[in-house]
Amino acid sequence: MKPIRIDSPEPHDWMNVLRESQAEGLDIITRLLGDFRSGTNRFDAPGEALLVCLAGSDVVAVAGLNRETDGSLARAGRIRRLYVLPGFRGHGLGRKLVEAITSLARPSFAALTVNVGGSNARGFYEHLGFIRVEHPSITHRRDLAL
Repeated sequence: MKPIRIDSPEPHDWMNVLRESQAEGLDIITRLLGDFRSGTNRFDAPGEALLVCLAGSDVVAVAGLNRETDGSLARAGRIRRLYVLPGFRGHGLGRKLVEAITSLARPSFAALTVNVGGSNARGFYEHLGFIRVEHPSITHRRDLAL
């Protein structure tokens, strides 16, 4: 399964990722869809993107790239809303999404940031070359060498 860039959540089916993320106590997909519908975040500013992996029309994995909002982090992009359906974990979809985001980010950004919060994603990002940082709004950073 290869990540594809989308401009809108429609016409894809988000029901399974929405239901499963909520069952895990996560608001990742709820916030992504709500922000898109309200116009708060449509991943459409210069350098931004929304990527999904599909099984038919069903979204099974998703990740977004936004501009980092913290002005102290010059020319940084931020990985947001990375989620893989439990039944599709362990097949490299998260890695493929981060690799695709990294490729898309290089022309616009010098680094990528992420905030894993209290999740167990620390090891995942560290395995992909992100380093832990002490910062109020991010937990990991990866410089994008040209």
